[in-house]
Amino acid sequence: MNAIIVPGVTDLNKGDQALVWESWRLAKDTGLYNEVYILDAGDSKEERELLCRQSEEHGFKLLDNILKHPRRARHKSGEHIKESKLELLKQIKNAGMDFKNTRYLIRICNDLDKVKKAFDDKTFQTVKQFHNAKTIFVKGGGFIHAYGEKTAPYLMWYFLFYVRLAKALNKKVVFFPNSYGPFIGLTVKNQVRSVFNKLDLVYARENVSSKSLGELLGKNIPVEMDLGFFLEKGSQEEALKVLQKYNLSKEDKIVGVTIRPWRFPGLSNPEGLYRKYIDSVAELAKHLLSKGYKMALCNQSLGPNSHEDDRNAIKDLLEKIQDPNIIWINENLSCDLLKAVYSSFYFFIGTRFHSIIFSLTSLVPSIAIGYGGNKALGIMRDFSLDDYVVQIQDVHPDLLINMFDKAITKYDAIKSQLEKSMGLVTESRNRLIKDIQSLY
Repeated sequence: MNAIIVPGVTDLNKGDQALVWESWRLAKDTGLYNEVYILDAGDSKEERELLCRQSEEHGFKLLDNILKHPRRARHKSGEHIKESKLELLKQIKNAGMDFKNTRYLIRICNDLDKVKKAFDDKTFQTVKQFHNAKTIFVKGGGFIHAYGEKTAPYLMWYFLFYVRLAKALNKKVVFFPNSYGPFIGLTVKNQVRSVFNKLDLVYARENVSSKSLGELLGKNIPVEMDLGFFLEKGSQEEALKVLQKYNLSKEDKIVGVTIRPWRFPGLSNPEGLYRKYIDSVAELAKHLLSKGYKMALCNQSLGPNSHEDDRNAIKDLLEKIQDPNIIWINENLSCDLLKAVYSSFYFFIGTRFHSIIFSLTSLVPSIAIGYGGNKALGIMRDFSLDDYVVQIQDVHPDLLINMFDKAITKYDAIKSQLEKSMGLVTESRNRLIKDIQSLY
């Protein structure tokens, strides 16, 4: 029997790539499935190449993704903080058409002849594979949240479409550990309730999200590790080659840093909040340099749109501060190799959530700058590292500097805490495998 992982791989985002790859490995390690397919991503040939090439090179089998992003592969390079009204209107138009078509597809999905007549061959072939699959796995992550945006109703439909399709075909659905909440916006709570109450296994990746979703559904949501914790780091030899390319070595006291564009959904003055965030990181950089550290800026995500391309935020930071000891490791590395690079750092300051997971599981003490729901706060709290997380809208220079100085004074204690926590990773993974096996 076969399985499918949804909603799709995005190789440019190394955290998302790790979640999909580890979802695949977890499903295969159950011993239940002959083949495990991954949905591809990308709304143009060029975008698909960027989003899927590394996964295909690693040998994963991909299926065509049948629900396009409303942006349709059209990304405005200058809109990584605020999107224009014209672009938003175009996306709303596309979303309306997609909603109509996918709702109809779900109505007729059990009749392959009707699907073949009403839709293109790509859609037909993917729906046929859904018919043949035994289990649909929703990759780990943190995408089930809404902040009251006007687009929130479609956002939930978009994220949950493949789950609706799977349940319409009476398939088992396993929702791997995710972050959940907030659920603000028209129809959002009702959509989440209607879909999640039909699932076979659902996990949260931290207690904050377990409580958030549990209160909405009126039942207990078990907590297991984010699948990014299970990622095995790549070649240390290759990682050292990357460092050498930028005149760095493990002997340097390197502070790794990830930053990202962010639109501060639901908050007023997003441009001002973003400037404050970048200015705060710049002041922290000056503090690090004054203490003799080197700062390595890393690409955790390179797209597919400007809002998800960390290089835009890095360029904004480098306009504020430049120094020979601020090094931009400007590479498109696979997630396992990137983790190997992070393991060579002395300390880590991460906005990108999975950059923090990669560093923590490499036993590198870290500070997290949280965004997009409960994920950073929840996981840092679960690791007893509450003092080393701040939400992105609350960032200011003194707070980051004081947090860093405190972490350095407690460096050995933090490292010891991380070592103790790593034993929990294997236990969590084994529980997930046993739960999936118990479905059959």
